[in-house]
Amino acid sequence: MAERTQLDRTQMHPGAMVAPVPGSSALDRVEREIYRVEAFIAGASLVVMLATIVFSVIARYFELPVPNVSELGIVAMAPLTFVGAALCTYARAHISVEIAQQLPSRLLRSIAHAGAMLSQLLFAGIFLYVAWEFFAYAYESNENLIDLGTPVAVPAGFMVAGSALMIVHALADLYRLVTGQPHPGLPNSGGVS
Repeated sequence: MAERTQLDRTQMHPGAMVAPVPGSSALDRVEREIYRVEAFIAGASLVVMLATIVFSVIARYFELPVPNVSELGIVAMAPLTFVGAALCTYARAHISVEIAQQLPSRLLRSIAHAGAMLSQLLFAGIFLYVAWEFFAYAYESNENLIDLGTPVAVPAGFMVAGSALMIVHALADLYRLVTGQPHPGLPNSGGVS
């Protein structure tokens, strides 16, 4: 009965996040694990960015003879941005969900949600192609950033990974919408939000 109630609630509000139910599908379990990895990568990237900023400020203030580590913070923006975008796709933390929830009927909400996911698939597919071309060039040319010599292929690789993960999450969401399955929700979300 609880599963049916959550299913109805999700169908009424395609953007609603539902806590994982016992016996959730293999797709839900795999996608939740991908989400956990994405959350770790985005969190670690933010920590690297903050740490390099603090270190750079201290080094400049005390005129320490250390290399400029701000390059690491700049590189960390790539996983934070692109893997973070995939994380937001899974979490349904984009504006189209908010707009879809305001529509008066379940059919309109479902159509709006499907349109948003199809648009996201189109965007992520085009971006994946462009990012792959950039990554291939950066990898083949062995181009490095100036201060620490970080390969340009590293942030470009995160662009590719983030785009591919957005596609995975959008396809999974479309599959759930078509089959009438609820969104598994965020780990430890505790219910519909």
